[in-house]
Amino acid sequence: MITVQGLTLHFGQRPMFDAVSFFIGSDDRIGLVGRNGAGKSTLLKIMAGKQAFDGGHIGKPRELTIGYLPQEMAHNLELTPWQVAELAFAEARTLNESIERITTDLEKCTNDEEAMELATLLAHAHERLNAIGASDHDMQVERMLKGIGFVGEDMHRLMKELSGGWRMRAELARILLMQPDLLLLDEPTNHLDLPAIQWLEDLLRTYPSALVLISHDKTFLDRLTTRTIEVVGGKLIDRKASWSKFVELRKVEREQQASAAKDQQKYIEQTQELINKYRAKASKAAFAQSLITKLEKLDRIEVEDEDLRKMLVKFPPAPHSGKLVCEVKDVSKAYGAKRIFSHAELTIAKGEHLALVGANGTGKSTLVRMIMGEEPYEGEIRMGHNVIVGYYAQDMPERMTPQRTVIETAEDAASDDNRPRVRAMLGAFMFSGDDVDKKVKVLSGGERARLALCCMLLKPLNFLILDEPTHHLDIQSKDVLKEALKSYDGTFLLVSHDRDFLTGLTNRLLELDEHRIRDQHMDILELIEKRKALQGADIGKSSAAQPKTKAEKADKSDQAERRERDKERKRLQGAVARLEKQLAELEAEEKRLQAEVMRNGAPPAEVEKGYASMGEVAQRIAATMKEWESASVRLEELGEEA
Repeated sequence: MITVQGLTLHFGQRPMFDAVSFFIGSDDRIGLVGRNGAGKSTLLKIMAGKQAFDGGHIGKPRELTIGYLPQEMAHNLELTPWQVAELAFAEARTLNESIERITTDLEKCTNDEEAMELATLLAHAHERLNAIGASDHDMQVERMLKGIGFVGEDMHRLMKELSGGWRMRAELARILLMQPDLLLLDEPTNHLDLPAIQWLEDLLRTYPSALVLISHDKTFLDRLTTRTIEVVGGKLIDRKASWSKFVELRKVEREQQASAAKDQQKYIEQTQELINKYRAKASKAAFAQSLITKLEKLDRIEVEDEDLRKMLVKFPPAPHSGKLVCEVKDVSKAYGAKRIFSHAELTIAKGEHLALVGANGTGKSTLVRMIMGEEPYEGEIRMGHNVIVGYYAQDMPERMTPQRTVIETAEDAASDDNRPRVRAMLGAFMFSGDDVDKKVKVLSGGERARLALCCMLLKPLNFLILDEPTHHLDIQSKDVLKEALKSYDGTFLLVSHDRDFLTGLTNRLLELDEHRIRDQHMDILELIEKRKALQGADIGKSSAAQPKTKAEKADKSDQAERRERDKERKRLQGAVARLEKQLAELEAEEKRLQAEVMRNGAPPAEVEKGYASMGEVAQRIAATMKEWESASVRLEELGEEA
């Protein structure tokens, strides 16, 4: 499908890619991994044709279709999620136009070679049209949007009314509906809740496309990929293994590499001793020179250590606090008619490690902001005695001043006692040397996240509130943060959709559902299985359903009925147009066959075969005409659009 040869790209003096080559086949399921800033997203952009490069070649078939989901993109805010998803079928409209044009050209064509080429193009266009299933696209759009988390009216709200996460979901739905030959997905789970991640995982597991996936979710990678490509130091390490197997394989390879390097060093030292021993003797000078030549030609084994770099995070001892850390009493919260909490209750005791879980829209980040005093509410939220809160918001990396340097940002955040430790702490978070003088605005998302976490540790805290702290972190950094939290002797409240990160980390889950906070004393994987068993095919909610009056219910019913009629009308209009084109194609085929059998000098066998084909075409015309009449009558019954 795609062949990359000698790809080279430099950012300033730094080689992002140094003559790398690889091939992606039609059945490949690739996890693209590496440190933040290693070049994973850049490589995906290059393959998608969105990024220029300095040298090398990328070869791909002309007819190859690519679906590319970047981490960030511009959205048409005047469209609805439904309309965005429908854009997937723009290809169907183009294909139908191509089929019409090719058919016309084929009718006029007199050159056998050109006719064969046109027939091949026509067959490919029909094959592609059948693959994307454009005839029932309303049903496909609805199924996809529901799976990705949209319900009811949210499918028809303007994109400008939705958060960035929901906009990205609409774009993901569009790309999946395109059914491209190759999917390039850059952190597709970033804006998904657990039910939607589960749904997407189930969908992609059997998705009939090649896949290149960037993800920091180890579970997601392991379940979807069979090949791993790591971007490291301008090179690619490519192994036919899922992420977990890749890690084990690389560990063995590095051990073997280190052992070989040790043996080689021993050989070099022994050879050097011989050279020193014999170089001064005239009778052995030639022998010594041959040894020198051998050493000069020897390929030195270098042990890779770049991928072993990691954060060194250890939370300082938590200052003493009272036994009660936080209490939420009879709290209610609503945004207009949309209710988030209704008389919610929660008590957090000293030393507890808790995680807030639930579908998007259930109020996890809202509850965190309420506890931090950033969001108004009804009821009471109070902190315990001597509680010192450290808050990591979802947008914390964006809250930092872009013009400040790394070290200035850290010094501003540090307490007086910790200010002398700033440089050492930054080093623990992988900011060393000239890195500390970089401005925040030039840092990657992962680097900003590391800096924000570092700033939290530069002051004494005993209650950590972390809202999606792993959002921009690479796999290795997430593992380090998880171990640091497991050994933390204070209290923390964590919001995360990362199954692997949550597994074994907390001793209490708080599930937000139906305007309440439910205590779930189980591991996250147990809760996921429990929810799957209870809900079956239910998916994450993008908004909470509200009780309706009888009039509202009647009006809602009328709206739903009108919407169903509109959907049926659009389906029938599409069917009528499709059938009319099929009739035109069949009639053209009938004329062509008729001309063939009436051609002077045609062999009797060909004439007989031609008449048989004409009979088959005539039957297909009759069946298509019957289907067209049925759809047209039904369309007429539905009347004009309201």
